[in-house]
Amino acid sequence: MVFFHVAAFAVLVLFISYKSGEELVDAIPVGVCILTLILYGLSFVNGLSWSDYMAAAGCLFAVLLLVRNAERRAGILRHCAGEMKKPGTILAVLILAAVPLLTLGKVVTWWDDYNFWATDVKSIFYLDGFAGRYRNVAPEFGDYPPGTQMMKWWFVHFHPEEFREGLMFAGYYFMNLSFLVPLFRFVKKKNIALMAAAAAALWLFPTCVEVFGCDGCCADLTMAVIYGAFLCAVVDRKHGRLFYYGRQILFLMVLMLCKNTAFLWAGFGILFAIGHHVFLVRREEKTRADGWCLFLEAVFPALTEVSWLLFCVLNRRVAKLTGTALHMAAGSIQIPDVTKELVDAFLTAFVRYPLHRWSTPAVDLSPLALYLLIPLFVFILVKREKIDRRQGWYLGIFSAVSGACFYGINLVSHLTIFAAETQYLEPFAMVSSIERYGAPFTIGSLYLTAHLSMSRAGKGREKGAGRYPFGETAPLLICLAFVFLTADYQSAFRALLGYRTTVSQSLEERAEIVDDAAEDFLERTGAGEHGKSARVLYLRDISDVSWVRNTYISFEASPISVMYANVDAALAGPEEILQILHDSHAEYLYADKIVNGDEMLEALTAGDGFEYGCLYRLAQEAGSAQLVKVEGYDG
Repeated sequence: MVFFHVAAFAVLVLFISYKSGEELVDAIPVGVCILTLILYGLSFVNGLSWSDYMAAAGCLFAVLLLVRNAERRAGILRHCAGEMKKPGTILAVLILAAVPLLTLGKVVTWWDDYNFWATDVKSIFYLDGFAGRYRNVAPEFGDYPPGTQMMKWWFVHFHPEEFREGLMFAGYYFMNLSFLVPLFRFVKKKNIALMAAAAAALWLFPTCVEVFGCDGCCADLTMAVIYGAFLCAVVDRKHGRLFYYGRQILFLMVLMLCKNTAFLWAGFGILFAIGHHVFLVRREEKTRADGWCLFLEAVFPALTEVSWLLFCVLNRRVAKLTGTALHMAAGSIQIPDVTKELVDAFLTAFVRYPLHRWSTPAVDLSPLALYLLIPLFVFILVKREKIDRRQGWYLGIFSAVSGACFYGINLVSHLTIFAAETQYLEPFAMVSSIERYGAPFTIGSLYLTAHLSMSRAGKGREKGAGRYPFGETAPLLICLAFVFLTADYQSAFRALLGYRTTVSQSLEERAEIVDDAAEDFLERTGAGEHGKSARVLYLRDISDVSWVRNTYISFEASPISVMYANVDAALAGPEEILQILHDSHAEYLYADKIVNGDEMLEALTAGDGFEYGCLYRLAQEAGSAQLVKVEGYDG
């Protein structure tokens, strides 16, 4: 089915481009958004595999469309041929194919991927959609939205027999690059050297300010590129109303599904669009339709977010940080008094440390340096007559205010929600937080300035701004120079090729952490099998505590949801074990050897004896509860 999926996606993108009359590179992210939302809808009913039939139907539709009308066929083929000849389209196709192929060998190594981003994808893959109530495999991150997971699933589904980590990374990079390839439309000449430089710069671009996406597959980088693409879509008004507002709505809908904090950036985006219309557009075009479109631009993303939150409420999914924030708001949590240390670490990181944490061969930008550079870039655009003075004031004020708001929110979050995480007392860890969570602001702002600097190249020449030594290519060359001077080459190379040297070592380390007892647990519980879903309490002795190992086991066990407990038989009894089962909402229990725990556990089996290393189901009848030995799951 790989052929049908890829062909159907190509048909979707080409159809969008043909019907709207837009360039193919602008249609690609729109197609990705539509595909993401379709998969999101199918996941609610555990029907992701139905996309196989939908893909085949899409291909059949394309054939019928071409066969039935000769005139339409000629128009479609002429449009497609014209688009495929453009340098930007060639670059987009090459990079969207090459990067996934080069990253197929990657394996999960990053802590946050084990905690949620990879473990959840694995569950969605084996369950063909979202897990049911109390069966999500990452309970501490239950309400994390699944937007990025959809594209990862799409790629993992290319090998439906078993979960392949490399395909997950391929899907992650494909989604991120899809929102960046519109920049390729500014490559107008088929110059091999220039095209190669543009392709390299597009891959390097995020590493100028953010490198977590090079090792993991979390949603922050995806949010950043979508937010940047949205800002560009707002200022790029050379489109029909349907495409202009339609893609903005789609971008915001998918953005809202990326992460819990996405509402913040979606809010900034909506405010940017409204302000752009009120201060810049309405003076020239006074139409009621634009007002309604802006209204829908706020409503549809909100409804998307509501759909996910409602699902989480119905299925009792809540994230640890969400709970912490609620307790903090209620005043029921004590915050450590480390305000001065955290503020000092934040200011030191903000002023002095490179945004991407590592030193580069040329220029290291601190968060403060970039924050000051962005309004300077806007000022240069005004001086070069790329944008008018009114637009320059608006963009400069918006970037300054939105950046100040984000950095303020980031500092407050460390003084409250993250105050107990002592690693942020060090500036190196603090700048990591600023870098990762601020990626939508930094990457989005740079994306917008790059778009503006290149999109108005012809206008400046007419007004005497042809002072550039390289003519219309100069803005592109300036953007390339900025990327090549500030990029983190080491991280970018590691993500694309360098990771290969450490794959074996990473797998060996994983095998060492998942010990023999855990391997027996995984084998007995049937981890990694299609359709199997349950919540199991994994019980160990109080002397055998390891939250790191537990996280690794959860990844290996997915789609089985595993809860963990360690007990001291001298202090606990059968009632305590039942309470742990109840609190964890577990349906089954599996136990390793517990010192002096035989009598305690046998009391729960109604005298049938208890065998370690076996799976037991919690049976509740007539107000009593007991453990019944089983060979597998029955629900």
